[in-house]
Amino acid sequence: MQTKRIPANLWRRTLDDLSRTYDGAEVSLEIVGNDVGAQSEVIDQPLRGLSADRGGVTIAIEKPAGIHLQHVIAHPSDLRVVESDEGAVIAVEIEEREGTHTLVHFRWPIRPELLDAAVE
Repeated sequence: MQTKRIPANLWRRTLDDLSRTYDGAEVSLEIVGNDVGAQSEVIDQPLRGLSADRGGVTIAIEKPAGIHLQHVIAHPSDLRVVESDEGAVIAVEIEEREGTHTLVHFRWPIRPELLDAAVE
């Protein structure tokens, strides 16, 4: 397993690429912080997007009955992508300035090139 730290100038492009590649993949959303401990916000629901802009980082997840959750990290300080040794994305981790970590865990890590081959 390896963790890749993404430079801030590549956040938007990296998250856009992940959004296109993993749209609809089942993810879980976990918030970890000193004052809240570890809390699961969403378990095994379809990812609908990851984005970065001046407002921070937004994670969009579709919940049952078509309800959409938009989780916003207003003051991100670090973005990391956790991959298996084979290059499959396991998780995306966003750290806030205050030290809280938001983790998007992929239920079935899969290498992006395998998804592309399945579409052709």
